[in-house]
Amino acid sequence: MNDMDRNKFRIQMEEEEQKERQWQEIVDYYGGQKDAKSQDNIVEMLREVQELYGYIPSEKTGAMADALGVKQTLLLQLIKLYPSFKKAPYGHCITVCTGARCGGKGSAEVFEAVLKAVETRESGAFKIMMKECLKQCKTAPNLMVDSDSYGHVKPDEVASILSKY
Repeated sequence: MNDMDRNKFRIQMEEEEQKERQWQEIVDYYGGQKDAKSQDNIVEMLREVQELYGYIPSEKTGAMADALGVKQTLLLQLIKLYPSFKKAPYGHCITVCTGARCGGKGSAEVFEAVLKAVETRESGAFKIMMKECLKQCKTAPNLMVDSDSYGHVKPDEVASILSKY
């Protein structure tokens, strides 16, 4: 390992140690609150942890639950309940509508185009989901990227749409 590699490694280790200290401060603070088990307190802690890491690391949920005096399953359910919480370090969430109207107008082909477009991107850049209905049937087939909606999507438009992200 040359000096430059050693220096990069040292800096990376220092950043990880700093994140770990910040995480511990967050957990200690929210775990020490009088209302530590309240949903508001738990959600605020989860928001801060996500802000720190960019997502909520699953390997940290057990320690967070212990600090709050709740079961880990409660944290996992809250993470699932709030769509703004990320369980993995993806950058953007793509949702393809698979409802009857979208399905009848080519959402399967749009989904295939999404898969193909995402293959060329860096790993973890996108989370891909299918949803039964996005409640925008008159503009079928529909696609959402985070909270941005796209209607009348054609498979050959998908790469262009995703290039914005």
